[in-house]
Amino acid sequence: MGRFRKKRPIMALDLTPLIDVVFLLIIFFMVSTTFNKYGNINIELPSANVETPNQDNKSIEIIIDKDSKYFISKDGQSEPIELENLNALLNGVNEVTISGDKELKYQVIMDVVSKVKNAGVENLGINFYE
Repeated sequence: MGRFRKKRPIMALDLTPLIDVVFLLIIFFMVSTTFNKYGNINIELPSANVETPNQDNKSIEIIIDKDSKYFISKDGQSEPIELENLNALLNGVNEVTISGDKELKYQVIMDVVSKVKNAGVENLGINFYE
């Protein structure tokens, strides 16, 4: 006589109790949280001080070509200069723009930047061209 095995029932996970617990937790946190309508935080917002531009602002442009030759541009006219003479030209200048070839070495630009900053120039801009 043959023995027959009983088929085991397939086990299934019932998620209903888990969902009930999650909903109870949500309800608990919603009820236990207090919302204060009248609470506020005083924040001091910063204010901006805008200076009116002076008409006597002097600005120049220092141009450095790919051969590391220096030119200074004032009022649309450019003339060649030596790096050693740059300090004398920066007296009374408030704004300087340095324009250089994109293939210049970084040290060439930094030499000019350090001379300009040592001369006391407040505004400095750097442009690169091809």
